[in-house]
This record gives sequence, structure tokens and C-alpha cells, in this order.
Amino acid sequence: MNLNSANLGLGVDTGGTFTDVAVVEMTSGRVLASAKAPTTRHDLAKGIASAVRQVPEDLLRRVGLVSLSTTLATNAIVEGNGSPTCLVLIGYDRELFRRYELQRLLPTANLAFVKGGHNGMGAEQEPLDESELRRLAREQRDKVAAFAVSGFFGVRNADHEMRAKRILIQETGLPVTCGHELASELDSVLRAATCALNASLVPLLRDLMVSLRRALDALGVRAPVMVVRGDGSLMRVEMALDRPVETILSGPAASVVGARALAGLQDMLVVDIGGTTTDLALVRGGLPLLNPRGATVGRWRTLVRAVQTVSSGLGGDSQVTLLEGTRLCVGPRRAVPLAFAAQEHPQVIGMLEETLTRASRLDPSESVVYLAARSADGNRMSPVEQRILEALGSGPQPLWRLATRDPWVHFYLSNPNRLEGTGVVLRSAFTPTDALHALGEFVAWDAEAAMLGARLLAWYLQASPEEVSRRVLLEVRHSLIRAMVAVLVNGSGGSAVTEVGGPLLDLALSAEGSDLEVRLRSRVPVVGLGAPAGHFVSPAARVMGDSACLPQHHSVANAVGAISGSVAVQELVSVQPVYRASGLDGYVLTGPFAAERYGEREAALEEAQRRAHSLARQAAEAAGAADIEVRVEVKDHKGTAGPGFGDRLYLGSTVTATAVGRPRFASEAEPRPEEEALW
Repeated sequence: MNLNSANLGLGVDTGGTFTDVAVVEMTSGRVLASAKAPTTRHDLAKGIASAVRQVPEDLLRRVGLVSLSTTLATNAIVEGNGSPTCLVLIGYDRELFRRYELQRLLPTANLAFVKGGHNGMGAEQEPLDESELRRLAREQRDKVAAFAVSGFFGVRNADHEMRAKRILIQETGLPVTCGHELASELDSVLRAATCALNASLVPLLRDLMVSLRRALDALGVRAPVMVVRGDGSLMRVEMALDRPVETILSGPAASVVGARALAGLQDMLVVDIGGTTTDLALVRGGLPLLNPRGATVGRWRTLVRAVQTVSSGLGGDSQVTLLEGTRLCVGPRRAVPLAFAAQEHPQVIGMLEETLTRASRLDPSESVVYLAARSADGNRMSPVEQRILEALGSGPQPLWRLATRDPWVHFYLSNPNRLEGTGVVLRSAFTPTDALHALGEFVAWDAEAAMLGARLLAWYLQASPEEVSRRVLLEVRHSLIRAMVAVLVNGSGGSAVTEVGGPLLDLALSAEGSDLEVRLRSRVPVVGLGAPAGHFVSPAARVMGDSACLPQHHSVANAVGAISGSVAVQELVSVQPVYRASGLDGYVLTGPFAAERYGEREAALEEAQRRAHSLARQAAEAAGAADIEVRVEVKDHKGTAGPGFGDRLYLGSTVTATAVGRPRFASEAEPRPEEEALW
């Protein structure tokens, strides 16, 4: 391969609405090319291929690394679309689970309690029941797509988890995830939940990566593939296939890395507005704040390290609805802009015109237009779903027309439903993007359709189409300001202002009728990302007393961030004293391995540092790093029973090794058996 290709990277970001790609010259950070294509949620690889195909061929031939930021894991968890999984709990108390209903904290109801496990010192508490594991494997192998294994004290001694993994793989050949591989925290229930979520995602990510590899091969891109973690670091695709849960919040993480790469600021408030959502995050000293409690996705808490962000269901493609007939509401539901729908389907114009003549007889919600997006398995469709698909077979249809033919259709489509949830059917309605078209501030598609949508809302609100469009844009900007203030006041973990702050913020946004003037000012620069940032983030930042920084290529910042990160891994090893009635009785070394006993504290600490350093370097190499640097830190823990109880007692030490490196490129990568087996 031409060595000149070694420093060209291809970043790919699959957002909720668009898939972005960017070719970056890695030495200088210069963006050489970028492109967008609609995200195809039913098959993400298709949208990726459509975007990559727009990149000049001479650049594609020189790409030495591909890195992907994907919404797959986040969406699968939120929508409950993970693969069926059996969670094996070793050494857990079945009665305790029943009494406190702990199963509600786990993402699968398929639980298996197996005898075995260790205590807090890493000593075996009960032998592992291998015969039960083999029986369980034979019983479950045709019912599930993956296994998860979590030992109650698996992070203090991983021996039983590792033995269980070997047995399950031998008996079934299915992928197996162990809790100690993903987290070092003692929280046994959250660790089991994280483990089960990971196992459910393995088959899904494998399908995506195989499809992606085929698509890249067809385009002549043979570079190694990496995936963005939730904390913004990168890992080889082979590692990602074992740890897909670590890719949750991959998109927000990529946006923060992209903001840092494009804006070159050390401290900033990143506001990334896309078609579906807006993500906000604080960056301090060039580093994003990480969630200390682990990432939460949907209703599930995990122990995954991830960028601490505040997400809002607000974007350029958020559906505009009327509450109580008079109040405009933007989002959180996404809709295809009318302007885009009419560009693809010209008959939408006639439908909107007919809907406008019927406005006096229709509820505003009945003006929504539905589009068939892709084919579906007819054998799995209910009768009402089949009737909807048959009606849409001839082209887009407004809800009022579909409901006239079948009253059940109105009830089905007015509630969360499978056809829209799986992307078989899409809804089109008035959005902020349409408001921009109607006002002439941004015109990329059919402005006539956008104006018809504005006229329809204007009829219900007894206002002009222009006034309605301006009100929609103002609602988006005010919502952004409220989100920005919440983050600046409470940090990235906050989502609301204080009791006093609420009224003051209302005055800052609209001081009509008050003698008090309130002004807002951000102490950190606001960096706007995403295609609509100039229309929404910039006006919001001006209210905050700042002019938003919109760096060049801000519309594809996530794709730039996907290829701009480094490889960073962390490994923890603990040293714990063992106290008996007679006094100190040695030290136990614990980590992602079988626990080991030492007589001297110095020897245990020395081995802990050596082991942590080795584990971190090995993990970084497996993640695809080159030029690796490892930093080891030792933190001692001491305490007393209370004031006046004498000298502080040694409670143990935590040894943390952090390995950081740049990603390896195609010219540096050595063929690996696991990579060949994957593809």
C-alpha cells in the first residue's frame, strides 16, 4: 500500500437523521472531503455506503483507517431490540432477588442462578457447579443468541466467570460476555445489567460490521475499522464486537471530540443539534466531563464510562404539534420535513392542498402524511398493519384519508407503533426545517410544501404562515437556551434550572410587562455543531451574550470526531488486606484474573503495578493503539471506626493503569487471525 495513505482517515457517524462522512488528513487535522446521506435505520450499512460513495475515489484509495460512531447500541437498548440473552448469575442470592424485586433492574427476564462464587476477599465461597452450567447450556442454546455471566464478587476473583465462559462456548458456540470484562465496580446488580445488555448487542453489532466491511470492500476501502466508545476513545472493531455496550452514547462522544478538533478550544459548551436530537456537553481543559455514575440509556443504568451529556428531543426535524389547539409544541417526536417529502414525492403537494380545504373538519393531528419507507415481512404483520401498508403501496397518504378507510388506523398510528418504530413507515409533518423553508432562510427542498404546512397551522392558530414559522423557530431557540442554562448551572448532569432560576430565565427570554431586566452571559464559549447550528445555536448563543463559534465543517463534526480520537484504556488492580481475629493475615491481589495471595504488602503492590501496567498495554494493543504510553497510579485507602479510635487502618490500595496511544493505520497493521475470521 502507498505509504502516503497512512495518514488519511475516514470518519463515519450514523446520526438519527443523516449519516455523515469526513476524510481527514491526520497529521494536520485538515478535512479534505465530506458528505451526507439519509440514515437507513433498518440497515445502517446502506446509508454509510451512500455517504462514502460521494467521496472522491482518489481519496478513498488512500484511506488508511476507518472509524465509526454509531447509534446502533443506544437505539437497540432504548427500543428493546437486543438479541435474546440468558443471564447466568453465579453466587447470587435467589431469595434476595425475589424479596427486593431486583430483576426489574435487569434487561432480561431469562435468569439462571448457578452455585459458586467468591467472597469480598476473592476466596472461593462455593465450588462452581459445572454440571448445572452444561445442562443450562444445552437447554438454552436454541433459545438465545448470546450468554452473559456475572459473579457476585466476580471483580474480586474472575476464575468462576472465566470457567463458565469456556463451558458455555464449548457447549453452544454462542458469544459469552463476562461481567469482569466490562466493569470493576462492586455493584453486582448494575454489573449484571451491563453484562446482559452487552451480550444482547453482540449479534447486532456483528451484523452491522460484516455489512459495513462488505460495503467498504465494494468501494475499494480495505483499511482497518475502529469504533468510537462512549467516552470518545477508539477501539478496534474486533474488540467492539466483544464489548458493544461500550459504544452507547458513541454519537455524543464523537461530537465532543469533533468540537475539540475543529474549534481548538480547551473550555467550551458544545451544542450539537441534528435532525432528531440536540446533545449538550461541557469540556474543561480539553477533556469532556465523564458521567461518574455510569451511562444511563433509556430506563437502564449501566457501569459504562461515557461522556456526560444532556440530550433533548429537539432537532431540525422535530414534529411541530398543537397542544390544546393553540399552543405550539416542538418535538420530541421526529418527522420527515414536508419540504423533503414533497421533493421525493411530488404528489404530497396535492395532498396538502386538499387537507387545507378540509381543515375545518379535521383535527390538526390528522394532517400528518405517512410514507412507506421499506418492505416488511408480511407474515409478521397484524391485519391493521397490513391494511396500512397496502394503502401506502400506491404512495404517501395523509392520516385523515387512511382513517376514513379504516377507523382502527387512526388509533394505531396515533400511538407508539411497530411500523414507525422499525422504520417500515415514516411520518411527515411540519418541522423547524419547514419553518426555515417557509421564511426563505434555508431552502434545499420544496418550499411550496413547507408553506402549505405553515398555512395549515396558521388556519388553526388564526395567524399568518410567516408568524407561525417565526414562532416555531423562536420555540426551538428558547428550548435551546433553557437547555444551555441548565447545563451551565448544574453541569452536564443537570437538566433543569432552580426554583429561583426558572422565573429569572423566563424574564431573560421575554421581559414584557416587567420592570426587571435579566441578562444571561456564558463564561465559556458556545460551540455549535450540526447542519442547523447556524439557524438555531447562533441566535441562542447571542441571547447568552456570546457569538457562537461555528467552526468550519461543523455540519459533519461528528464524523470528524469519529476519526480524531485516540485509543485510551484503563485497567484496575486492587490490593486488599486480610484481617483475622489474630491480626493482619496477608494481602489479596484482585483484578480481571484469579485472585492471588501475598504475605507482604510491598510485594503485593509491586505485583499489582506490574500486572496493571501489563494489562493496560495489552488492552491498548488489542484496541488498535500504536506509540502506547502507560501511566500507573496507586491510591491507598485508610480509615478508622470514628474519632478517637486510634491510628487509621490500612484498607487496601487501588492501582490504576491508563494506556494511551494513537490508532494504527493500514500500513502498520499486522493481519490477525480474529480479523480474518470476522470477515
